[in-house]
Amino acid sequence: MGLLGRLFKTDKNENEKKDLSYICKITELITDNNSDIINALRENIMQSNSDNDCWLGMVNLLNEKNYAFDIDYKCELEDFLWALEQLKTYSLIDIDLSSLNLNENENIEAWGEEINTALGGRAYICMIDIDSDSYNIIIVNAEACEKISRIAHNNGHMIEDF
Repeated sequence: MGLLGRLFKTDKNENEKKDLSYICKITELITDNNSDIINALRENIMQSNSDNDCWLGMVNLLNEKNYAFDIDYKCELEDFLWALEQLKTYSLIDIDLSSLNLNENENIEAWGEEINTALGGRAYICMIDIDSDSYNIIIVNAEACEKISRIAHNNGHMIEDF
């Protein structure tokens, strides 16, 4: 390391692109390896070396392709249920939601938890954290839920079930 590098505590690794392949892995698990989405995401990652930009790019792409849905944290129950139906993975919810005792006076977290409990571990409604007051909700199978939560956590992000 040269004199300027020592003074400003920089080194050549700082100029190297961060490994953002974990974002592709999470996307593969959420979309069940949808190659069109994975290829679009890889192109996005090639154009940026900012972890947060790529994370937000992933969420935007998932929203655009109906694998995620952005919903306000103060939404009504009717809006929450409608948002779930918009997701391509809605078929993972294999129960009649109208049979559940979902209280209209509760919130997304309570409704999500109630539905997840009723699903009995077969699938989960999760949220992708983007540090906003909205929820980016997804529906994934149990195996994908565990993996994406762990991968996100290991890379400084959060995806969790309700």
